[in-house]
Amino acid sequence: MTPRASLCGAPLAGLMVGLLAAGDGRADTIPPYPPSTCAALWEGYADVLGDEGERALAARFRAASVKLIGATETDALIDERRPWMRDLLAAYVYDQDDQSRDLFERLVTGCGRLEADLPYLGP
Repeated sequence: MTPRASLCGAPLAGLMVGLLAAGDGRADTIPPYPPSTCAALWEGYADVLGDEGERALAARFRAASVKLIGATETDALIDERRPWMRDLLAAYVYDQDDQSRDLFERLVTGCGRLEADLPYLGP
């Protein structure tokens, strides 16, 4: 039996549904995640594991998002998603939840692809 996180409240469940519907799973597709989602991922990672290197990475994604949609909308999206990412990481790291691990790996892969394009994003 696969263990499930006890943190599957509405925000985490909504994140999982949205992320699973966002891409078709093909390796050659454009990453389905906007820079603000990747910024929230790495901020949440740093919150759970205390790594400042991830905060610097989050800042790069935030800067790209600001170029695309502005600071106000970017910060609102990060503020909304950051707690979800903290819950996701806590479920993966501390509860050893398989579903959370799979979703985290998918986010890392998508954000890694997007990271290569950061210099080209923006007007």
